[in-house]
Amino acid sequence: MEDYQQAFIGRMVERLDAYAAGEVALPRLVDDLRGLFEVADPREWAIRDVFEDLWSDLDAECDLETQPWAPSGLADDTRLRRTIDALRSWASQIANGAPSA
Repeated sequence: MEDYQQAFIGRMVERLDAYAAGEVALPRLVDDLRGLFEVADPREWAIRDVFEDLWSDLDAECDLETQPWAPSGLADDTRLRRTIDALRSWASQIANGAPSA
């Protein structure tokens, strides 16, 4: 992975931290993470697959928390926290040079 790609993945950690600090709304976080990943455009399938799995879980949880069509009570704060923690761990590993996570 190129340095610039690692830098964009590293910026995901900053966005996740901003969300944790209450500076970014969940829908914005979901969009920002997708955008940073698209700009990074990693070629490694293992990296792409892990991100897609984690991001899909985050996007689904965001929908359950924010969309008017979502039935009340389906959103799960514990599942959201686990997904955010997993995304942060994955992005930190990639940004610090791990070959895949």
